[in-house]
Amino acid sequence: MEWFHSTELERPERPKKGLASSHEIQSAFTEQRDYLYWIALLITGDSALAELAVVNASALSANYSSVFRDWLIGWAKYATVRAAVREVRDLIIASAGRYADSSSEHSDDDVLSDDQILLLRQVDPRDIIAALDPLARSALVLRGIQHASIADCALLLDVPRRTMAGAYSQALRWNSERTNAWGAE
Repeated sequence: MEWFHSTELERPERPKKGLASSHEIQSAFTEQRDYLYWIALLITGDSALAELAVVNASALSANYSSVFRDWLIGWAKYATVRAAVREVRDLIIASAGRYADSSSEHSDDDVLSDDQILLLRQVDPRDIIAALDPLARSALVLRGIQHASIADCALLLDVPRRTMAGAYSQALRWNSERTNAWGAE
């Protein structure tokens, strides 16, 4: 094709305007590593599985090139959550039976504020893992911290909405009791 100028043929391919490069995606995982590990640990309840989830999410993103720069951090969190959920899917499903007949005590607007999330980050993850089952922990991360809708959480976790709402109510109850007890000290 001789109508191309030689400079056009030699130009390296650049990411489309607004899309993050693979380097930018990897940088987001590096910069957010502690936070991504923390949310993966809350979901999996296991340090090795949390580490694996972060590594898998990062590896998955290595070849991904359709992430808008503005959404990059949120996308890294979502990819990590999905990888963590995959690691403990059977445990999540097993704990779902506990909430099959429960009802939600909280409105659909009850998500954790930035201040509540910061306070939760100060809690030893082992305490959260000991207090909540895998479904309630996943609900806490997805709904409370990531602010996903109950319907989206239920879809990702493959549980009925009512079950998801019950698990999230349990997580909020625990967090409220913990906060009240901590405030009383």
